[in-house]
Amino acid sequence: MGIRTRYVYAEWTTMADPQTSEEFSVECREAGCSGEVSIKDGPAEADRWKYQHTISTGHRRFWETQGRATLVGPPPGAIVAGQIMGHERAADLPDRSRPPLEPVRGTAWSEPR
Repeated sequence: MGIRTRYVYAEWTTMADPQTSEEFSVECREAGCSGEVSIKDGPAEADRWKYQHTISTGHRRFWETQGRATLVGPPPGAIVAGQIMGHERAADLPDRSRPPLEPVRGTAWSEPR
């Protein structure tokens, strides 16, 4: 009788976190200017700020960043991945099978890491 091993591959996907909004940051890159803004209303608001800044200062160089929170999880409808998400990894659980180690009296000993 042989040993059987069964491997199950679960699908995973990355998606935007629906509980947060995207953030757009724009900063002016012209020498001596410290104009910058962070906006959570969308890219149109960031473009509007750049336009207004250009009108009032004449500056045309900007650095723009966009950020969003993401989640990694099973795609909608994935049964196996959804079941795996509900279980903790065995390595993350505390080891309760043995008592804590204590040093022997009279020795300089520390617990292994």
